[in-house]
Amino acid sequence: GSAAGLCAAGALAPHFDRVLVLERDELPDGAEHRRGVPQSKHPHFLLNSGRRAIGALFPGFEDDLIAAGGLLLMPSMDAAYLDGVGWSARKRSAMTMVYGSRILIERVLRAKVRELTNVVVREGVAVRGLTTAAGEITGVGFSAADGEEHVDADFVVDAMGRGSPV
Repeated sequence: GSAAGLCAAGALAPHFDRVLVLERDELPDGAEHRRGVPQSKHPHFLLNSGRRAIGALFPGFEDDLIAAGGLLLMPSMDAAYLDGVGWSARKRSAMTMVYGSRILIERVLRAKVRELTNVVVREGVAVRGLTTAAGEITGVGFSAADGEEHVDADFVVDAMGRGSPV
């Protein structure tokens, strides 16, 4: 359910019959802080190349983000920069950014993923590890409210970050 996991789901959806996203948290419908994203309250921005990459996965993402409250800014005009010799002069530039909170960016990404009919998001589960056979990864083991589960998989992406037990 992270930005990385949602983008991975968007990248895989055209190539697989079913994509399963396993998320530890219960994902809010709105832009709300959640336990699994400690930096969610910090301001974030998307640079041109990141916006293009996400837009290729999810057409209309940038427009939806701006409609939801993201700000399209030209940093060279809309922000002040102090360098070693003083404040930089404001000038027009080709570089723009969309500013928003991480929770807003993830909320818009979740809405885009929910539009993908072959992607399922399972919330409230904790990945415990990979399952293997003959030295090959065959799936993922996880725990849910009703006990331990396993899902077979042709392809596994770990988007849990540096704290991943996998």
